[in-house]
Amino acid sequence: MALFLRGLPCRIRPKLRKDAGAYYTPLEVVRCQVRLIDDLLVNRLGKPLGFADPAVVTMDPAAGTGTYLLGVIEHALGRVEAEQGPGAVPGQATQLAKNLYGFELMVGPYAVAELRVSRVLRDRGATLPTDGTHVYLTDTLESPNANPPDLPFYLKPISEQHEKAIKVKSGVPVIVCLGNPPYDRHEAATIDNKARTGGWVRWGDTGEGERFAREFAREDDKVGKSFPALFRDFLDPATAAGHGIHVKNLYNLYVYFWRWALWKVFEQGEEGSTGVPPVKSHGRVGHATPGVVSFISASSYLDGDAFCGMREHMRRVCDEVWVLDLGGEGRGTRRSDNVFAIQTPVAIAVAVRTKHTKSNKSAAVHYTRIEGKRDAKLAELDAITSFLKVKWQDCPGDWRAPFRPAGKGNYFDWPLLTDLMPWQHSGVKAGRTWVISPQEEPLKKRWETLLNSDMDKRRVLFKDSPTGRKVHESADQLPPSSTRLRPISELSKGGKPSCIIQFAYRSFDRQFVLADARVLDRPGPPLWRGHGERQVYLTSLLNHPLGPGPSLTAAANIVDLHHFRGSYGAKEALPLYRDAGATEANTLPGLLELLGNAYQKKWHGHPGHDSRAGSPCHVITPEDFLAYVYGALAQPAFTARFHNELATRELRVAITKDPALFERVRDVGARLLWLHTYGERFVPNGKRRGHVPRGAAKCRKAVPGDADGYPESFEYNDATRTLFVGEGEFAPVAVDVFEFEVSGLRVVQSWLKYRMKKGAGKKSSPLDDIRPERWTGQFTTELLELLWVLEATVGIYPEQAKLLDAVVAGECFHADELPEVPEHMRKPPKAQMSGENLLPTID
Repeated sequence: MALFLRGLPCRIRPKLRKDAGAYYTPLEVVRCQVRLIDDLLVNRLGKPLGFADPAVVTMDPAAGTGTYLLGVIEHALGRVEAEQGPGAVPGQATQLAKNLYGFELMVGPYAVAELRVSRVLRDRGATLPTDGTHVYLTDTLESPNANPPDLPFYLKPISEQHEKAIKVKSGVPVIVCLGNPPYDRHEAATIDNKARTGGWVRWGDTGEGERFAREFAREDDKVGKSFPALFRDFLDPATAAGHGIHVKNLYNLYVYFWRWALWKVFEQGEEGSTGVPPVKSHGRVGHATPGVVSFISASSYLDGDAFCGMREHMRRVCDEVWVLDLGGEGRGTRRSDNVFAIQTPVAIAVAVRTKHTKSNKSAAVHYTRIEGKRDAKLAELDAITSFLKVKWQDCPGDWRAPFRPAGKGNYFDWPLLTDLMPWQHSGVKAGRTWVISPQEEPLKKRWETLLNSDMDKRRVLFKDSPTGRKVHESADQLPPSSTRLRPISELSKGGKPSCIIQFAYRSFDRQFVLADARVLDRPGPPLWRGHGERQVYLTSLLNHPLGPGPSLTAAANIVDLHHFRGSYGAKEALPLYRDAGATEANTLPGLLELLGNAYQKKWHGHPGHDSRAGSPCHVITPEDFLAYVYGALAQPAFTARFHNELATRELRVAITKDPALFERVRDVGARLLWLHTYGERFVPNGKRRGHVPRGAAKCRKAVPGDADGYPESFEYNDATRTLFVGEGEFAPVAVDVFEFEVSGLRVVQSWLKYRMKKGAGKKSSPLDDIRPERWTGQFTTELLELLWVLEATVGIYPEQAKLLDAVVAGECFHADELPEVPEHMRKPPKAQMSGENLLPTID
């Protein structure tokens, strides 16, 4: 029987567990959490027997097969035996059986948990409660005020389970809540799926919940007539902080479980029973109680913008929080082993509240990172017996600051790029792939196919977005026009697309987009209003750590949301100008004048200084500054040198105080910007706009131009430095060019995949099947231009690296030497319906 119970968890259907976001927890993780919680119970909360103390009620709200409950039993009774002797174990096991609770939603794991827990307790001599172990088949996120369902007689046991669980939710004070909650970003919420999309935590109560709210209202006359959702304590601060575009990341099961556990342990306490102040939040009044919450969960809440409200709430209701960051990113820019068989990075957090917690005092947050292979991480966790065994780093105390330590060293004295270029905007989020193509012709055919279809098929082809554009919705034409466009559903057959433009789809990859607001979920009107002949867009990763390669790339065309590396896009496009006429730079007000004055003083007495024509060193233009930033940051030497510092997601700029060095970096950056915008910006004197300087690579053998010869694959031979595209050959192509990387995006390989016969990426509609029909001469030219640009870029890198060394070794401006950022400069420019229309109609 014991062997059966030990092996059964692994046999429960893997797909069912995956769909529920449930993953079995390694014992090393469980034991570590249990030991740390026990440390707090004994040394901070005055419970000398820890988990075995009669006053300690413990709950796992996502019990699975009971692993955490078994871990608590093993540790608690082990302490009793060691301190009081084996004869004391049965009595304490009996008490422990009364104080352990588990909730589980899936029938299979629930049955296993109930069997395992009861078996282990009996083996230690416990007399179980008359109603059995307190492991219940229930939905944790269901309202504590719900009425048990009226089920047929033969389902009475399930109804009884439900009723018992509701009593626990509403009336049993819990001191410890621990576990491994499910992680899953669910489907869009509807009126029918509230239970699967956050339940009571997200939606609050209706009907019976109004009675619950009125009971609280006796404490505070200002409480409303309905019971607002707990989730708003996480959501509202993020929205107020301007992170509304990111809050979709909050809609995750693990976040709901965190909010529920904080409420259950710290905020639900019964009136008059605690002697500590009440907690008021979104119209609710509860009494704060001491306790501990510890989960291992996805780690996105540690620093994600969407989670700033979650971090603030934890700082308000806790005294201290400890974070053990286990890494485990399997998809991003910095990959590492995970303690689970998943690709989502995870972290353990332990949060404690005492009787002395003050909601107006930010909790102290401590952090450590556990590195290495999976086995090494688990071994390190298994060696942690108390908080004193871990080397912690303190995190900032600001309410919404990340649960990560602030950086230290010279790097963190330098100004943030996001302060130097205060307005950042999200690139275009299309929401459907068929509106983008490496050629114009497929876009015209897709549009024609869409309009020539009947209404039912038109809706399918269009692909409505749950939170974006719908086929029946109208929209304003993209700036600078403001004409209201009729819905796609009302357009007559045979119409032509209003506008197709070249589009910066990925770093170094120019494609085409239907520039029509009706088909773009979030087109970003401020970007279109600011687009002009002198505009340049920088992109980077500002919400994830940068990987190998340059920390910035540039484009002359309007950029896609995921332009930089193909994923993780957010507010990470930095335009040089705030307007199409290039009259208002997106630079920190006063910065250029400050630099000009500082450099002028340095150059005083040197009349022979050879400065760039039309831009003497003491006059710093927006283009000068952008070129300097690009020269300093757009190189792999920067991301390699500051690898650890960039883990903070802070992209900072070392601005030299040496005017001659400033010019050298600027000149290198200007050349790179000329290359990376394919000759459209920063054009040197004597060069033609749009001209890309030729490199060594040539097309040695033509790629067939017929439909049958359209390439389906490509290969690279590093020995001969030859790139094979179908039957075509391009050489010489250096390994550094073919492997050119931008934080995980292999630029040449990505470019080619989108132009192969079957294309690349996910499909959103049958319209995606309308693709280029053959390899064209234009494709050959564009591939050569890409190879030439990267070839020249790689050739510049050694000089860039030396200049970076010189900048860092010299004197640089500190952030506190620069002006403060005016708040209005962080906001998108206001609409001004003037300027040249750069979006011509396609004939």
